[in-house]
Amino acid sequence: MRLRSAGTGTVEERLGVTGGREVSAQAGPAAGAAPSRRARFQPIVDLRTGRPIGWEARPHRWVDDAPDGGLSVLASLADAGSPPDDGLVFVHVSAELLGDPRLFEECEKLGSRIVVDVRGAEVDRLIDLSSELDALATAGIHLSLENTSGVSLAMIARVRPTFVKLDAPLVRDIVHEQANRSVVRAYVAFAEHEGIHVIAEGVERHDQLDELRSLGVVLARGPLFGQPSGDWAPPSPRRRRPPLVLDTVREARESLEAADDATAVAQQLVTELVRIGDVAAVYFERDGLLRCIAEQGQAEVLDGIPVRAGLLGRAFRADGIVRGEDEHGAGSRVAQAIRVDDRAVGVATVVNANANGISVEQESHLGELVRLAGSRIGQVGSPRAETAMHLLARATHELALLTDVHQVEIAVARLAGLVGAMSSALFALPGTTGLDIKSLQGPLAPELRQLSPSTLRDLLDHVGLASSCIVSGSRPGVRDELAKLFEAGASSIVALPVRSTERGVGLLLLADHAPIALGLDCREALELLASELGRALDMVMLVDDLRTRATVDTLTGLGNLGAFQEALSTVGARRRGGWALVMADVDGLKQVNDTHGHLTGDFALRSLATVLHDVLRSEDRMFRIGGDEFAALLQDVDADGAAEIGRRMCEAAASVMSDFGAGLSVGIAIPEQGETPVEFIDRADKMLYEVKRQQRGTVRVAPPTDRSSE
Repeated sequence: MRLRSAGTGTVEERLGVTGGREVSAQAGPAAGAAPSRRARFQPIVDLRTGRPIGWEARPHRWVDDAPDGGLSVLASLADAGSPPDDGLVFVHVSAELLGDPRLFEECEKLGSRIVVDVRGAEVDRLIDLSSELDALATAGIHLSLENTSGVSLAMIARVRPTFVKLDAPLVRDIVHEQANRSVVRAYVAFAEHEGIHVIAEGVERHDQLDELRSLGVVLARGPLFGQPSGDWAPPSPRRRRPPLVLDTVREARESLEAADDATAVAQQLVTELVRIGDVAAVYFERDGLLRCIAEQGQAEVLDGIPVRAGLLGRAFRADGIVRGEDEHGAGSRVAQAIRVDDRAVGVATVVNANANGISVEQESHLGELVRLAGSRIGQVGSPRAETAMHLLARATHELALLTDVHQVEIAVARLAGLVGAMSSALFALPGTTGLDIKSLQGPLAPELRQLSPSTLRDLLDHVGLASSCIVSGSRPGVRDELAKLFEAGASSIVALPVRSTERGVGLLLLADHAPIALGLDCREALELLASELGRALDMVMLVDDLRTRATVDTLTGLGNLGAFQEALSTVGARRRGGWALVMADVDGLKQVNDTHGHLTGDFALRSLATVLHDVLRSEDRMFRIGGDEFAALLQDVDADGAAEIGRRMCEAAASVMSDFGAGLSVGIAIPEQGETPVEFIDRADKMLYEVKRQQRGTVRVAPPTDRSSE
């Protein structure tokens, strides 16, 4: 993935980092200046080039924060000299310091290379400091959020930092934990959409680095690239350890038998397989897809491969070894299904770049290793199914990609059923008489639909301030409003409040025919999902409100000039004769304002907009494109039909404007084949002003042009 900002250019181009050469080991403070003992530096590296884009600066004792909120570290940077290639310098500061003039004074001394690092726990404070953040941006100071594990994507979007840092605990287990990978993937997708750059913190191993690259992360910091130093130390990646060499099948068996779960078996199997080829990988099947669990040597990792696609899919379905060429041209590839009790659970694959490919002896060794791995997986248990937290990560990722309120409302029931592993779900939001159902799914949907708005409201009130309510039909004391659900065959019901700032408190109701006992992990996952749903609703409603503000005239409620231009672009390709453009102008509006005042003039315009909208058909659209200028797009009309609608517009305008001594003049053009918007707008305008000169309050249609006879 090539990381780009909301505008154009890479991260270096956007921020002005040249990064044109590899930093030498001798790079350090400016000539004649000793490195400060009050600051240490660790490089932040672009994973595509291996070059640093900047350094993180901390107090001399790396584990401590500066007691003055970061001012002392900023002050000490002047003694350290300029970083190589004018790289960025990340300095941790407290949110309270953002409004302190001393921060700007110190940053001004250092130029526009400073990035202030603020903890995610202070994001609420940052939202209240919008003017201070604007001042930072104006001064060329970038904002970074770190320790963001407890911060919602909606909150991050409101702050709009330049950088977001992935917590070290998230990175630490990213190779083995699918949930961590799902969270990182969601962060990367969100960051690309918002124009934010993601930095992975605490990278220690090459397998972590490979996984982060495969997920689209391009910036990272950690011990793998160098320890904190008193100068601008260049990245110094540790040498990758050679794979463990096991000379006999007996030793291989002992190594595999030491693995205590299916993932560990896959990792050890890959360690064995790299003796056969240059590249090795193990995939487990999950939901019809082959997911890469362990690999070594691959420049690119293709993941989520359908079990019926490609060489790996053929191997998954075959009884023996499948041979072919690597899809990237890296050499000969062989693959074989991993079986437990004759059931395929995954695939092991090896690629050898040797001109002679993989020998018969090597294929035999591969088969024996795969058999041993399958036997061990049978003992420790097949690859585990996704946990509730895995499913929550998937659901959160999907929510982050939705941009419409209706999309979120429809997705809620499905995602809740996925995370809670329950067959049926209902989602309702506040309405006029209680809670109105927005989405339903599952075999119990007909019974759920029978719950009235007031019943749903009573159930939500019963949950109160609790995070959830679990109801079992096998126990006495079930509420009357739920009795019909249990009579219809439901055995388990879970109710959760969904709290939205914009929509109020809604209800998420899950039900299943089976008597499901939800564990704490599953309940917590559902409660987190309900919380994220509320935030997702708030976010898409904010976006929708901004979209509306950008396209609607606030005085009349009609489409504005921008909406008119967008509508023109969608209908402009129609063939001639299919539609008409109406340009209208209020006669005497200035006199109304001068005589009766602008409030009366505004009232007259609102009244005019209402009657004009009523005159048009459902397929037509009306716009206010200026102070006293209106436009309309009429669908599927000829010149006579357009003239009739224009005449009715003039009559409707007279009904509300004549008392003020005002009226409406109308000019119409029928766009012709090959005519540009500028040309037919000009023809309609000419007719409009012809009417205003000769007979105000009437309509005129532009005659066909010479090109219409061609």
